[in-house]
Amino acid sequence: MSDRLHLRYKCTLLLEEKRTPGSIIVDESLKDYSFSVSKSGQNIKMKLLQDGKTIEAESVVDFFNPNILQILRTNGYGKLNDGEKTELSDIAHPIKEAVRQFAGLLKQELHRYDINDELIGNSYCEWSLGDNQWFSPPRELRVDVELSSLGNLGAITAKSLQEVLFEDEEALVATSYLHQARNSRNRRYRWIYATMAAELAVKEILVRIEPKLQKIVETLPSPPLNRLYGDVLESIAGVRSTDLSTLQDGAQRRNQLVHNPRSPTPTFNEVREYINFIEDRVKWLLKEWRRIKRVKKQ
Repeated sequence: MSDRLHLRYKCTLLLEEKRTPGSIIVDESLKDYSFSVSKSGQNIKMKLLQDGKTIEAESVVDFFNPNILQILRTNGYGKLNDGEKTELSDIAHPIKEAVRQFAGLLKQELHRYDINDELIGNSYCEWSLGDNQWFSPPRELRVDVELSSLGNLGAITAKSLQEVLFEDEEALVATSYLHQARNSRNRRYRWIYATMAAELAVKEILVRIEPKLQKIVETLPSPPLNRLYGDVLESIAGVRSTDLSTLQDGAQRRNQLVHNPRSPTPTFNEVREYINFIEDRVKWLLKEWRRIKRVKKQ
């Protein structure tokens, strides 16, 4: 039996089909394009196949805990304890990280705006002891489905929309970022977009309440998000948001995601709850802004 553990990984670049400007592969004289990178002591070889979207990677692990073989042969992810799940994740992490790094650089260096922010999908990993018998490791089966309510036009919403039009009110720029947070497949970007929406929304509302703040908002450094929704908003509008600590924590995590690519990615549930929270804060800002306008008219 070989004392070397062979791993291979295959996935597909997530391309936006409706806006694809052309194939990534232009030189068809080569069968594949091959690349390599070293990760955690593993020399990982990668190929971008001629279809221009399939990535294959292989690596060999020379030194590993023999216990990992028992883990790899386990029939069912749910049968592993937390320590075994960590070992399984650690052994496969380098090859997965290498492929994600490669896909990200393809997107950046070739200016491929048609590659989705999530980069890759349809991925699977296999292992072997070098005897051409390949096996699938136990996998965690997850179904990430987000159900968020979409508005519909009816008698009540039509009346409300007409009232907003009568006031000549423009949609917040923050709304676009909030919707990007909803639509993106990348959990890191979703968190970043949601935080940007929160920052833009409170600044836009502050300027609408007090137009003289426009120059300050445009030129001076922004206070922390919890200060904007707390002391600053209260001094201008007479109200302050609840859950200021959640806003502060969300902004801090956004900074980690932006400035430290290796920081942990938020879970699906964390992202969903955070976006719901930010959406609620934006709705609350609009409600307060419209209330203030009505009071001023009295």
